[in-house]
Amino acid sequence: MLKKKIKLLILSFGIILLVGCANDDNDDRHPYYKFNTEDETLLIKYNYVPNQIITYENQFGEQLHFKVILNEREKSEYATRGTLSGGGGYLSNYYDSKIIRIDILENNIGYDTNGDYSKVNYIFSKNFDRFTNGINFPMWNITFFSFIDELQNSVNLYTIDYNSSKKNQMNVNGHLFQNIVLIESNSNETKNDFSTFGPLIQNVNKIYYDYDFGIVQFSDTEGKEWKVIYPE
Repeated sequence: MLKKKIKLLILSFGIILLVGCANDDNDDRHPYYKFNTEDETLLIKYNYVPNQIITYENQFGEQLHFKVILNEREKSEYATRGTLSGGGGYLSNYYDSKIIRIDILENNIGYDTNGDYSKVNYIFSKNFDRFTNGINFPMWNITFFSFIDELQNSVNLYTIDYNSSKKNQMNVNGHLFQNIVLIESNSNETKNDFSTFGPLIQNVNKIYYDYDFGIVQFSDTEGKEWKVIYPE
């Protein structure tokens, strides 16, 4: 009886070990692309906390309130798309991603959709072993629809174009930011696409982006300069 119990115990342990090895092999079959040291310098460092309110104010005392929805960094999966005949996709690789999603309270459209362009998104991805970063800013006055990896990660500006640009210092409402780039649309167009971008007019043509914090100031075609009140 004792021998049978020992054999059963050994058999059970062997099965668990085989299953564990199979799972490890399954994970090892797929490449995992991680942020490297250079990529890390391009990620936002400020620790946005869900439900936190970040205030931007212009020279006339008007304010906009940015409510943090999400700030996550994770090991993501990329799967190929299914076929038209109904066949499913399959796992291609893993990759590092960082996503910060912010709702502008004055720009809320009352519903969420995949690729919601009414929100502010900061997206960072290492998919396909290639670092990509971008912003969605709903008041940007150039219409552009894109996304990084997934439809819900909508962007209308690619900051990858500025990653190697010279960074400058800038004092905004008494706080010194040291990794600033200026992003300009070079357009004075004004649009109002409520259903896609929300009720705020799309008239922003200059963005001051800090690689440690995100957007610290933006200007519109009416001459208003919106500056962040740094949350202490």
